[in-house]
Amino acid sequence: MKQKSKMHDEVMPSFSLSELCSEAAEHVAKARRSLFNECYDAEVALLHLDEAIFCLKRLLAHGRSAGINGTSANGTHIQLHSA
Repeated sequence: MKQKSKMHDEVMPSFSLSELCSEAAEHVAKARRSLFNECYDAEVALLHLDEAIFCLKRLLAHGRSAGINGTSANGTHIQLHSA
């Protein structure tokens, strides 16, 4: 079994769900600004989009661990309904 390194814990700070959502939105906004300003920097935009995706993956992992994303914590399927 692999153990997490202490360095990994330092790199991955704990964020609340709202902080992760805000961070993802901020990165998307920065990517958009990078594409639509006079400097047009696609490389910077892609880096921000990668960061936004990383935040969303962390949100997904949190939802799955809490049984929110269609599978409960014990592995049974749950049906999610939209309002």
